[in-house]
Amino acid sequence: MLNFIAALFGPRVKLPRDRVTRIPRRARKQVKEHVDTMQRIVDELSGLPGLADMSKTKRLPRGFYDRVEDLQTAFDRYVEAVRGELGLADAAVPGTPAGKGGCYAAPFGVSGPETLAIYREVRTWKDFPQIAQRLGELGEQQFKDIQAGHTGKDPEKIRMTSKAAGRGRQTFAERGQACPFLDEAKGRCRVWEQRPISCRMHHIVGDSALADPRHERHADVEVVNIRLPVRPQVSLSQIDKRMELGLSPFLYASVLQLLQLGEGELLQEVGEAPRRMQQDGRVVQKANRNVKHAKKNQKKNKQQKKKRK
Repeated sequence: MLNFIAALFGPRVKLPRDRVTRIPRRARKQVKEHVDTMQRIVDELSGLPGLADMSKTKRLPRGFYDRVEDLQTAFDRYVEAVRGELGLADAAVPGTPAGKGGCYAAPFGVSGPETLAIYREVRTWKDFPQIAQRLGELGEQQFKDIQAGHTGKDPEKIRMTSKAAGRGRQTFAERGQACPFLDEAKGRCRVWEQRPISCRMHHIVGDSALADPRHERHADVEVVNIRLPVRPQVSLSQIDKRMELGLSPFLYASVLQLLQLGEGELLQEVGEAPRRMQQDGRVVQKANRNVKHAKKNQKKNKQQKKKRK
């Protein structure tokens, strides 16, 4: 009982991305059109036929990935509008050299549609086997860190809003493990176009060096989190339930869950031609027809030689 009371009323452990930024009413009025656009797109996504059958068919409705891309674009426009209203033109963001410190805290609260888009992107990478191994290592460590503070009887049943989850996420972040999708040499996110909303929303103001969880003054970092508005956020969570995939809200684990669901294959839309797989499990890369040795160029060269003769 005492543990329950402490968990209910005691201070919660919050990472910088957990902080709530209240958007002024003036700014909310200015961006209402963007909010309505996001809600319309989420409604369209929810209405796609066959969405609830994905766990069985392992196929997504036609147009699914286009709708996810539309949502990402609409959210980016919303964020830019809010940034302008709040005067955040110089704020650093994760996935860029200035904000790469934010890439050492694992994205949390990633939705199913976002994870599917990321999996579709990274599954075709030549180094995906190495990425998958790293995802597994980090996902396991993250879960162990969370379990370490869990006092319940069942170690598998941990509320993501509990103190154990908060402390575990903090401990994991302080280990300083870079996101597997970060190119550390360049300080750039390799899934930039598909990065989750939890990364797109995060803005680092002031000294960006403090964004690194390993920094001794990390708790003092100033951030602004421009979250997905409530209505679209609720609708997106309902889509997660409809898909019945049971994906983890932790990105590292959920990508591997999709790999297992698809039995190593890409998860494609209905009507899409299947991508060929190599014996080592890698996706066969599409031929680059613009190189000199491509067949179409070889034919052109032969024709040009004949004309010269």
